[in-house]
Amino acid sequence: MTKVKYDIEKANEDGPFKATPLWCSARLGLALIGFFMFFHLYAQRIGMSVAIVCMVNHTAVLDMSDGDVSVGNATSSVVASQCLGNSPSENGTNKLKDGPFAWPKDIQGHILGAFFYGYLVSQVPGGLLAERYGGKWVLIGSLGLSTLATMLTPVAARASYILLIFLRVLCGIGSGALYPAMHAMLGQWAPPLERSKLCGITYAGSMMGNVIALPVSGILCQYGFDEGWASVFYVFGITTTVCIVIWTLTTSNTPATHPRISKGERDYIIRSLRAEGTTDVKTNLCQMPWLKFMTSGPVWALIIANFCTDWGLYTYLTNIPTFYREVLNFDIQSNGIYSALPFLGLWAIMNISPMIADKLRASGTMSTIHVRKLFNTIGLIGPAAFLIGLSFIDCTQTVLAVVILVLAVTVSGFVFSGYFVNHMDIAPRYAGTLMGIANGLSASAGFIAPYVASVVTKPQTRESWQIVFFIAAGVYTFGAIMYCILASGEIQPWANDSSEMTADEVDVKSSSSNIYRPKNGNVALEPMLSKQGQESDSKLKDPAEPMLSESHRPNSAEAV
Repeated sequence: MTKVKYDIEKANEDGPFKATPLWCSARLGLALIGFFMFFHLYAQRIGMSVAIVCMVNHTAVLDMSDGDVSVGNATSSVVASQCLGNSPSENGTNKLKDGPFAWPKDIQGHILGAFFYGYLVSQVPGGLLAERYGGKWVLIGSLGLSTLATMLTPVAARASYILLIFLRVLCGIGSGALYPAMHAMLGQWAPPLERSKLCGITYAGSMMGNVIALPVSGILCQYGFDEGWASVFYVFGITTTVCIVIWTLTTSNTPATHPRISKGERDYIIRSLRAEGTTDVKTNLCQMPWLKFMTSGPVWALIIANFCTDWGLYTYLTNIPTFYREVLNFDIQSNGIYSALPFLGLWAIMNISPMIADKLRASGTMSTIHVRKLFNTIGLIGPAAFLIGLSFIDCTQTVLAVVILVLAVTVSGFVFSGYFVNHMDIAPRYAGTLMGIANGLSASAGFIAPYVASVVTKPQTRESWQIVFFIAAGVYTFGAIMYCILASGEIQPWANDSSEMTADEVDVKSSSSNIYRPKNGNVALEPMLSKQGQESDSKLKDPAEPMLSESHRPNSAEAV
């Protein structure tokens, strides 16, 4: 394939087609506010992983076990005794008190996994509603429900663990719509060559939520009000409410409806998306190509990569605090701080890798699909290798264990420039729905992985955690291989807009130039391509090349 640069200065009779700076733009503002929405989404999610360490009466749980804790070889026993002798809790420093709840390991697994039961359900509806009515209000309603469930968590926990599980399911239902709704919004806001960048900024908030929430939750557990652990849910519930209010006052569903966006930026966003073939046609459920989705190799590449990434990520999210306590013998305050380090690295790589990915595409060095496959492979194979190494570490090598874990989670951030934005490459019009499908099916990893870990690690030995990490490494590797086989970087035929213009919407100024204007003669803010132009534009094989130089430009309608 001939690689060419974007011709952003594509000229027409009304002047050049110019890109507007990202800095201080409305689209950057949307990404930054989205950053804080996802920050709080993950703060609510991860809070339970730390709080449950403080909520459980570990002494009572060990007494209830059938002697499984003694399982392990002689070497493990010696190592464990050495670690316990050196642990802060044994010396009376920062000793973690047992919590009020004697929940066995399997109940703990259900509590940690319950979030994902609801998370699975709301993915596709969230994407469909966002594509039909706009992502702004879907995000408000869904995160609002999650916040309400979070703030009621202490009451539910003291009443019944079944009620707690129910509230965690509600929290998952609310949280599940956020990614597909945001994907639908970014599909209307992100110019093609800024897609990785804006997605990276927005979704990096999720990892920063982990970075801040893990140590803060640990501190609140130890020093907070209402027995400590309950304050985790109240504090994050209040800050999330403030964030929702700011989102409501400052965002709009599309550039065309934003009250403060400049005309130049609005025209740039809309025209660059039109040149790629993206439209803002409302989703019609009766005309959705559901069968095409389910029989498309590139769609299955997204689903498989998403599932395998989530398996590893949720293994980290829900089990790192427990691993640190059971294997490395960290106290709760150190637990929170060290648990945050891997996600600080992940946050950094989520901001750096999109800039590299967009630069490779814009310069013509690599095509879209080659960039996606390269970054996705690094983001899956890298963590798999580090997890295998981590499985052989014990609590006499705590520094090495933390370093390997940080590297494993950090490298996984490359997938956010791989499969994670690939929905908008292959079907910008259905990006929200495809994200809902892939993320929804992948959410099953969110309750399967924690439950598997809770069952396998009942003995609370290094050997049991070794099995958990080997399983995650195998899942990662499978995802990398299947994505390389099935993925695509081209807009799929079923994703092209086949709508036709009517005579009242446009008049033809020149049949030879295929330039269209509204009846009032003003330049169209949302230029419409003729059927002929659409057919010609579909010949552009790589979405990274929607605008060609004069010598390579096909005979298609020019965006006004």
